[in-house]
Formats: sequence, C-alpha cells, structure tokens
Amino acid sequence: MLKRDTEELVLEYCQTRDFELRDAITIQLSGLVESIARKFIGSGEPIEDLIQEGYLGLLNALNLFKPEKGVKFTTYATHLIVGQIKHYLRDKGKIIKEPAWLQELNSKINRVTNELSARLGRPPTTQEIAEFLGMTAKTVEDVLMMREVFKVSSLDAIYEDEEEEWSGYDLEKLNCEPCQTFNLPIEERVVVETAMQQLKQIEQQVLHLFFEEGYNQTEIAHMLSISCNYVSHILRNATQKLRRIVSEAEWLDEQRFRARALARGDFEARILDPQTGLFSADYLAVRLREEVQRAARYDQSVGFAVFEFAAEKSALDALGEFAIGELLLQASAVVRETVRKADIVGRYGHTTLGLLLPYAGEHAPSIAERVAGALTEWLQTAFSPTMHERFHIHFGWAFYPRDCDDHEQIARLADQRLLEHRARARLTHDAA
Repeated sequence: MLKRDTEELVLEYCQTRDFELRDAITIQLSGLVESIARKFIGSGEPIEDLIQEGYLGLLNALNLFKPEKGVKFTTYATHLIVGQIKHYLRDKGKIIKEPAWLQELNSKINRVTNELSARLGRPPTTQEIAEFLGMTAKTVEDVLMMREVFKVSSLDAIYEDEEEEWSGYDLEKLNCEPCQTFNLPIEERVVVETAMQQLKQIEQQVLHLFFEEGYNQTEIAHMLSISCNYVSHILRNATQKLRRIVSEAEWLDEQRFRARALARGDFEARILDPQTGLFSADYLAVRLREEVQRAARYDQSVGFAVFEFAAEKSALDALGEFAIGELLLQASAVVRETVRKADIVGRYGHTTLGLLLPYAGEHAPSIAERVAGALTEWLQTAFSPTMHERFHIHFGWAFYPRDCDDHEQIARLADQRLLEHRARARLTHDAA
C-alpha cells in the first residue's frame, strides 16, 4: 500500500474523525515530533518525556486544526508541538537543571574551599583545591565555570548550601595550570579521574601513558621495563575495572541523590520506579490528573488501563523480586509496541502495569483488550510451557468523561474492573 500524503490524511480525518486514520497520521509525523523534541534536549528533561509531550501537541493540533484557514497542517502542528513542550518545561519550573554529579562535586569544592581559606588566610587556587581533592587543576576550573553557567541559566534554581557557595569569591583569581587529561567531556573526566585513584599504581601509569600521552604498547613496555604482553594484559584488565568502578559509582551517586531528594520531599525522586526504571505509580497518578484536567479544558477524552500478571504466591516467590521487576520491564516493551508513542506505560503495582491513554477515551476498552492479548502471547514465549501456564493476564479499564467524572474515579473503576476480570477468570477455571 502506497504511503498517502499527510495533508490528504488530515483533511479526511477532519471529516471522519476516524481513530485509525489519526494513528496513521501520528506515525507519519513521528519524525517531525522527535526532531522538534531533540531541540530541547539541553533542558535536562529525559528525551522520552519531551517526545511524549510533543505527541500530545500533535494530537491537540489534529483536534483543533481547521482546513478552511488555509494553513498547512504540518506548519500548524509544529507550532503546537513546540508550545506543548515549552509549556511542559515551564511547568517543571526551569529550563536547565544542574546534574546530580555536579551538585555533589560543588558541595565537595565548597567544603574544601572553606577549609583551605581558613588554613591559608586567603582564597585557594585551583591547583591547591585540585591537590586536596586528588583531581587535576583543569577539572576543578571546568567545574567552577560550569557552575557559573548553571547559575546564569537557571536563576530560580535553589540548591542546598546555595547561600554559602563562593560568596565574594573572584573566579578570575583562580590560577589554572595547564595539564593533560582524557579527551572527554567534563562530567566524564571527573568520574574517570576519581575512578583511576582506585587502581594500582602500575595500572594508572599504563592507562595514563596509553590514553593521555599517546604512547603505543611497545613504547610503554620499554619505558616501564615490562613485557608487551603484560602491558596488553594491564590495559585490558584496568579498563574493565574502570568500567565496573564507574558503574558502581554512578549507581551509588544516584541512590544518594534520590535519598536526599526523597528526604526533602521532592516529587521528582518518585517519578521512576527504582527497581525497574519504569514510570512509578505516583507519576502515573499525577499524569492522569493532568490529562483529565487538560481533557476538561479542551473537551477531549482520556483512557486508563491496568494489567496484572496474576499467579499463585509460590510461583511469584520462585521468581523473586528481581525477576518480577525484569518481567514488568520486558512486558512494558511489549505494551509500547502495541500502543501509540504518546501513551504512557508505568509500574502500577507489585505485578501490575498501568497504561495512560491521552485522547483515547471510549477506545480504552478495545485498546486494553488488544494489549492484554499481546501480553498473553508474549508470556507463551517468555517462559517455559510449565511456567507460563501458571501466569494469567487480568486487566481493567476506564475513561473520561462519559465513563467517569474525575481522575480518582478513573483509577478506582479500572481497579474494580480488573478485580471483576480476575473473578470471572477464576470461575471459568473452576468450571473447567
């Protein structure tokens, strides 16, 4: 089948309001949405969230577009997609966020600066700060410059100890001595140089000579009076150690940052489920409320569905928490392949996924049934026959406005219908 012109499809959709036609238009314009979303990648928000907001803008454009105005739909849609993403970023409070690793490093530099200033009776140089922290002077200078960039870019951002940060300190007086380092972005250099300190001396020497100084393995062997095979062995093992150290450090930093954010009551720390990395139930609840509010303003509709992986307790215990998390993570990929890119999938419960369906409304029942069928087929390939027979997919759905009055009622009704589906399945099983 030949691909039809987008403008023709839009004209037909404006006359018929056909759901499948709208999906076809969304697919054809996926490149437009993603290209616009990537222009905002420097905002600090996940690209997936930016793309989702872009699709919401596209769907809104489809519903509001009036061909008689004489404007091309793609032109009209571009303005609404950009507007939707900007509105989303404004709601977040600021356009540029300071990364967690930079916040952590800033805090360390603040403490060291105060301590050295007290000892020396004057502001320390970058070289003195770097020696105290075990870093290079260039790294410290880059961090200080980046901090100033974030202060200018996000004047309304408030971080811990902000009032104490470099009060009265002249950045131009920070003397930076030239030094060689890894040809990496600042954040990666900081991580790598910190990780390097955990390696053996010989490993640090070999990595420094190979990656920073540019010597080959034969030259390094001659300089260190060791064999070429030993140099090759050190390079291989040391780089593997670095990868492991960096991965562990990033995970620990993320956990510490999340713990501090949770202690402060930041909602952002609750957006992702820590076990699977999927959107959390809290996030789904907030987005459901937002979508219902948006639907009420623009006379649109919203659907919501929940999918439970039901099994006997012994089967769940045999899987374990980690495997259950992996099961939900893989299942979420199946759901995404079955629905539109604008739809939002998250972890709704211990063994449950939630699916938010903006603008879907009355189509929620058929979408939920289609997704449940796809998940059932996937289970047959994900487990052995004896195992997948112990799992069953139960689902429930609800939509606004004709089915429910508000977002809380949508969630309750979807849960209720899931329980009803589970009860019917149990009766059918017992009768068989």
